[in-house]
Amino acid sequence: MNWQKNAFGELFSFIGLDSKKPAKDPKGVSPFFFAGTWLYHDQTTNREHELDIRPNYDVYLDGKLLKTVVEALDDYGITFIDRFGYHLIIKANDYRPISIYDEANNETYVIIESKKNKEL
Repeated sequence: MNWQKNAFGELFSFIGLDSKKPAKDPKGVSPFFFAGTWLYHDQTTNREHELDIRPNYDVYLDGKLLKTVVEALDDYGITFIDRFGYHLIIKANDYRPISIYDEANNETYVIIESKKNKEL
C-alpha cells in the first residue's frame, strides 16, 4: 500500500496537484500576453516555423501539439519543459514575445509577429 501512496504522490506532484507544495505565483502575468501565433525563421534549415501559444499554455509547433508543462513564468519570459526534459524559453519585452530559445537544438530564434496576431 505504501508504494501506491508514493506512486500517486509522485504523479500528483508531476501534474501539479501536490497539496504539500504551494502553487507558483505567476505574479499577475496574463495568459494572453504570451498567447498568439508567432513565426520564426530557422537559418539552419532555411524554413519558417509557426509557434502557437494558447491562453491555456498549450503549445503547437507547425500545427502539432507539443507536450509541455509551464516551468516558470514572469513578465519577461515563460519557460516550458517538454516530455524529454528540454526547455523552450520565450522571452519578451514590455510589448510582446521577442525570442525563442530551443534547448533541444541549442538555438535562439527571433520572433516575427504573424499576420494572425495583427488581426486580433
